[in-house]
Amino acid sequence: MARFYAQICTVVFLIVVIGGFLVGNAVKVAHGQAAGNVDGMQLHLTYARDVVDLVLLAAFAYVGFLANRRVGRIVTGVAGVVLLGLAVVGFLYVDNNRGGRSILDLHFTLAINIFDLVVGAFALLAALGTVEDEGPTSVIRPGAP
Repeated sequence: MARFYAQICTVVFLIVVIGGFLVGNAVKVAHGQAAGNVDGMQLHLTYARDVVDLVLLAAFAYVGFLANRRVGRIVTGVAGVVLLGLAVVGFLYVDNNRGGRSILDLHFTLAINIFDLVVGAFALLAALGTVEDEGPTSVIRPGAP
């Protein structure tokens, strides 16, 4: 389960990372609004958040395409905890329109907090739902996987 979920997250975080680098940095403020937004949606993406997303992309790509079940389960669980931690901090320390509230250059808007919460919760569920052993062997076909 963790492998399949990680493959989906690899595609999602690839889009997020590319989009994050394209929309710019929320440190600049113009017309009372911080930059790093997509249309009317306030994301306040920063390069620090892009680096965090890039690390998560690498972790999900490793689990989705290279890791065995045990390692994949652990890495997916850790990524889920990191994302849930970001969501909790984000809900406690919500950013304003000017992008004036940040922690370590990470801005926490409502859209980003919901994304972190959903993806993190599903990552934990995928990690918990992953079976590490191969299961019982077949009596009828002993060599079959």
